[in-house]
Parts: sequence; C-alpha cells; structure tokens
Amino acid sequence: MLLTSELKRKAIHLASFSIPIAYYLSPPSWSRNWQRALLALVILSLAIEVVRLHNPRIRNVFRHFFGELLRNHEEVSLLGSTYLLIAMLLTLHLFEKPVAFLALGFLILGDTVAAIVGKWIGKVRLLGGKTLEGSAACLLVCFGLTFFMPDIPWYVGLVGALTATVFELLPIPLDDNFRIPLSAGFAMELLLR
Repeated sequence: MLLTSELKRKAIHLASFSIPIAYYLSPPSWSRNWQRALLALVILSLAIEVVRLHNPRIRNVFRHFFGELLRNHEEVSLLGSTYLLIAMLLTLHLFEKPVAFLALGFLILGDTVAAIVGKWIGKVRLLGGKTLEGSAACLLVCFGLTFFMPDIPWYVGLVGALTATVFELLPIPLDDNFRIPLSAGFAMELLLR
C-alpha cells in the first residue's frame, strides 16, 4: 500500500481518538451511555458489513468509493474500522477509565506512528513485513502517552506499551485493531490489581 493511501487510512484512525478522549473527560455516570452508543455503532457496522460482503453490487459501490483505503483482506472480511469499534466497546467495558484510555491510545497513536514510520523510513524488516523502525516508534509513542496519565505508574505504562508493540508486530490473523488494546489493557490491568 502506498504511503499516501496509508496516510489517508491513518487520518481516519487518528480521528477515532476523539472517542477515547471524550470518554475519558466525561463524568463517570456516562460510562454506560458510552458503551450503549458504541454497541449501537457496532451493530450498525456489522449490519453494513453483512450487506457489503454478501451483495456484489454493494461491494462494488463500496470498492468504488473506498477502494484505495481498503486492505486486500478487507475485500472479503470485516473492515479494520469494525474491529476498532468492537475493540473500543470491549475496552471501555472491561477496563477502568485510565487503562481503557491508554489501551486505545496505544492502538490509535502507536499503530498509526508505526505504520507511517515503517513505510516512510523503515529499512530493517521484522515479522510479517513490519519494520524495526516502525516498532521502535510505536513503543516510544505508547510509552510517551503513559506520562499523560498520572493514575498509571510508569512501569505499568511501560509493560502496556511493550505489550501493544509486540501485538502490533505479531503476524497473527486477528486484526491489530482488536488485539492491541485488549492485550495492552489486560497487561496493565493485571499489574494494577
């Protein structure tokens, strides 16, 4: 995928950071409302996916409008945005606010920086075509994000950042939009208990 296409994808990815920011800044009494709203978005997204994947005409229209933003595997499976919505819902439901915010920040900011740096200046290839430079950038951004969360000790943030980076790097079939926040969230939550 060309760098310009990746930049367009990641611009959408970055825009989704508004959800964890707004969630973190909202009163605790709104938590269930956030989860309900995300559940509604997940249901809507899955309904669109079913239609898109099973109707050739709709699939062609979708490809016409969003083709350059799609990855090859998304032609025949769920979109990364659907995985992102599902992961957001689960992350907000499973983890306390600071952990949920960091886990989603690791995904949105860390994954974005990893992809851009990896495609722009990445030279040393690692697993699945990822680069050492992209992974290092992911780790630095994720760990840096932890310093904005005074409720999370630095060592917990470091473990979360390392976990997010490893799960971003691993070439496993599960979409990284799903695996990054959940793995990092569980790692941090376990250390905080």
